[in-house]
Amino acid sequence: MTSEIIRAAVNPNLEIVAYSGHFATRHSHNSHYLDITRLKHEFTMAREAAITLAHCYASDKKVDTIVCLDGSEVIGAFLARHISKDDSFSVNQNKNINVITPEYDSNGQLIFRDNLVPMVSGKDVLILISTVNSGKTARRAVECVKYYGGRTQCIAAVFTKLGLVAGVPVFGLFTPADIPGYATYLTKDCPMCREGKKIDGLANSYGYSKF
Repeated sequence: MTSEIIRAAVNPNLEIVAYSGHFATRHSHNSHYLDITRLKHEFTMAREAAITLAHCYASDKKVDTIVCLDGSEVIGAFLARHISKDDSFSVNQNKNINVITPEYDSNGQLIFRDNLVPMVSGKDVLILISTVNSGKTARRAVECVKYYGGRTQCIAAVFTKLGLVAGVPVFGLFTPADIPGYATYLTKDCPMCREGKKIDGLANSYGYSKF
């Protein structure tokens, strides 16, 4: 297993670490594990990520609420600040934007408690997520927002393989084009498994565990 520092084409100040190998997630097998820890938890890196994302949304996407998934709350708070700046080009100028996180129930479904529902119902929502690979988690988030009466305007991600999920546009700071040799497969279609290559680790949005 080898690692490489990857800088974002959209902003070279943003960087992640890509580990090459054979990694299994809940929905797929991937050729790389993308360590985005610094982007999510470092003050300066999270702020830089938010500023970059804000350029995509401030001028044309109405946002009342940012729904944060996968521990992206630090980026979410900065993003709310920057898309609501006192700027004549911003459609969210001086808006008091909510930053919230859903829970998972015992069946793995996303839910909002009653005290948070008013921040979703009837609101324009931006979903912020660490990675969009198969799109299943992002799709569930869109369905959850719709169930509670919200309107998902856009999906922002640190990394995305997809440009559209459930009809909603996705913008990512990083894409497969930034990571040489990146590939993802459904578990049943994984060529690395067919070749007998052992799994290097289990990965999810919180990190990975080596085998």
